[in-house]
Amino acid sequence: MKLNNTYVNFWKDGNGRNFIEWAGKDVPTSQNNSNLFYQYDEEVDVLVKKWMKNDDFKTIMKSLHSGTDENLPQDYLDFKKNLETKPDWLDEQLIKVGSELSERSGLIGLLVLRNFALLGGYNFANLTKPLVATGSLDKGAVTRLHNTLNFWVNISRTAADSQNRRINACLSTRLVHSASRLMIQEKMPYWDREKYGIAINYADMVATNIAFTVYYLFGLKKLNFKYSQEEEKGIFHLWKYVTYLLGVPLDIIPNNKEEALGFFKFWTQYQNAPDEDSMTLTNSLLNENRPISLLKLDIVKRNMGYIHRSIANYLIDEETRNSLNIPPVRFKNIIPKTIQLKNEIQYDRDHQIKIGNTEQLSVLADYKNSIV
Repeated sequence: MKLNNTYVNFWKDGNGRNFIEWAGKDVPTSQNNSNLFYQYDEEVDVLVKKWMKNDDFKTIMKSLHSGTDENLPQDYLDFKKNLETKPDWLDEQLIKVGSELSERSGLIGLLVLRNFALLGGYNFANLTKPLVATGSLDKGAVTRLHNTLNFWVNISRTAADSQNRRINACLSTRLVHSASRLMIQEKMPYWDREKYGIAINYADMVATNIAFTVYYLFGLKKLNFKYSQEEEKGIFHLWKYVTYLLGVPLDIIPNNKEEALGFFKFWTQYQNAPDEDSMTLTNSLLNENRPISLLKLDIVKRNMGYIHRSIANYLIDEETRNSLNIPPVRFKNIIPKTIQLKNEIQYDRDHQIKIGNTEQLSVLADYKNSIV
């Protein structure tokens, strides 16, 4: 991987600078080795290659969706059992607190994840390449949003079956990542390893963790959604566990925003500028304006595109918006300011968790119904 200077301004004047100000101090770049871009989940690749060869892979994937473990290969059952063993460092109370904040953030959390974490991530062209290579680009924004939201919901709930859902969601995603990587390695000799590293490598997996921690928490704070230091710790611990379940070595997973930003500084040094694929993904997301069924006012449902673009314009820095051709909107602060004022109201926390969870599940159902 080659260093580039594309993102100097990201840390000087863009969202990187915003993140450093949020952290309250400058954060040094982590001394991580660029070899991380060539390191990946080799253990699971060996298993997946075997399961695909003997036709077990589809059966295993079906079992993860149906919840049955009958007639499955023993090496898979052993692997899953090992993953279900809780590590000594796991703090279940922090997992609960992080999951509660995820639920409590309701629609606001979804707006941040979609219009800041996901959309802003398209500015880093390397992350888009596995999507393009595996054909995900052709499936459209609705399918990508459904898959992402479905995963996020399943790893961040507090219901009685939450641990089982978390394990299955991570295991399913880990196997899909492996199958995608094997396909790219075997059928795409033109994949540029010098430019992009190995597909779905450890460094990019940690960057994805940062989208769901740093971007998510900063976006909530910018929209005046209040959360405690304990809840912030909970989000980082939840995603430490999730990223660990996805096969990333524990010693490179961030524990807090300072460690996350240090790693992000390292990672952004190697990223390529937005390209045609980045623009295609951006336009696809910007033009996906499906109404949210739980919103009762027709005028709100008809203006989902304006709402999404307003949030993007408010949270994403100017240079990134220009790089991705995210169009400006008139009166761009109306929606963000309305949300900020709403977040001044103090709600009962337990009630907010319940309502937020209901909102998120309703939106997930909307997207599921759209792709059936």
